[in-house]
Amino acid sequence: MKFLVDANLPRNLTCFKSGDFYFVTDWGDGFPDKGIWDYALKNDLIILTRDSDYFYWMIQAKNAPKVVYFKLQQLGKKELEEYFSFY
Repeated sequence: MKFLVDANLPRNLTCFKSGDFYFVTDWGDGFPDKGIWDYALKNDLIILTRDSDYFYWMIQAKNAPKVVYFKLQQLGKKELEEYFSFY
């Protein structure tokens, strides 16, 4: 499995250190959500995100990439690092 990590998740988490993770931030600032969606679908990547838009698109779409939606909007960087340190 290969994953596409959305810009709203910190890339420096230990669990993202393998070659199985690609980062939207590598594409520069302001890459549109629809572009991320299309890229993941075309390249069979699983989107990891805190953005609820992907979740709602996924449940409405006939053809969608896999999405892991982390409902963690209120957590700051330190709290996110602690959350993901368990995985």
